[in-house]
Amino acid sequence: MDNPIVDFDPNDELTFPQPVTAQLSSKDFMAAIEAYRPGSGKTAVWHLGQNSWILKGDSDPQTGAPGKILAVDPYFTDFCASKRTGQRAPKSRLLPIFIEPEDLRADVVLVTHSHPDHADPFTLERLAIKESALFLGPWQALKVVTEAGIPARRQVLMHPLQTEVLEGTGIEVTGTFAEPTDFTDLNHMGFAVKFPRGRVWYNSGDTAKTELLEHVKAFKPAMMAVCINGGYHNLSHWEAAEICALVQPEVAVPAHYDMMPHNLQSPSMFRKSLYEKARTVKYLRMDYYRAYEF
Repeated sequence: MDNPIVDFDPNDELTFPQPVTAQLSSKDFMAAIEAYRPGSGKTAVWHLGQNSWILKGDSDPQTGAPGKILAVDPYFTDFCASKRTGQRAPKSRLLPIFIEPEDLRADVVLVTHSHPDHADPFTLERLAIKESALFLGPWQALKVVTEAGIPARRQVLMHPLQTEVLEGTGIEVTGTFAEPTDFTDLNHMGFAVKFPRGRVWYNSGDTAKTELLEHVKAFKPAMMAVCINGGYHNLSHWEAAEICALVQPEVAVPAHYDMMPHNLQSPSMFRKSLYEKARTVKYLRMDYYRAYEF
């Protein structure tokens, strides 16, 4: 992540999308995440496709207890394509299911909005952590959470600029503004997340372009995850770079670009746009199954 940004890297992907094959079973991948120990003062992050992420803080320096785990927008089924039919469709996932819903172990789950590739009903209803994790999100997203059988006592309704330090975890979560992409959900949000002893990770959610996102700059994010494909009114790679210029994270990570056949965008285009619009922001495309620390 220390390399200066370039508009073209000959070592980057030259064909897109590149096939992704399962490297670990669901249970083994989750076990690897649970066993992973970030460096002191570091936060580890894994990308699981679309806007799905897992973050883990470092171990407690006093007790040695492992860091807490936070999941964002877990899309761990093929809901958007087949519902329960099992038939292939234009929205069928191209990526493997990295973690089955029953295998997810997380202390906190953030849901940015109610669209099913973010608040996936099939993932939420199958979770084994309904009674133990905290679920944070805006009102429309929490409706889906409730319908999936997650009790109200495990939910925290969030608003932009609301900050919660989550009891038992020490994780600080602040809601950030996001511009809705259509009228089916007018409660879109992003989140700024900070683990104890860690730095700020910012997720834009599925926002449309707006200069109001400059408010996130005040949180000084070390890493920013941003949607880069313009399908379904999302940010294009160019607009995403313009948002990065407003927010000024240290590192920008593209997301939401290789899940569905008719909603693809090569991240190399975002690299180029970032070079043109926000050259001081470093570019990082995450490999699946690999932990990155910041």
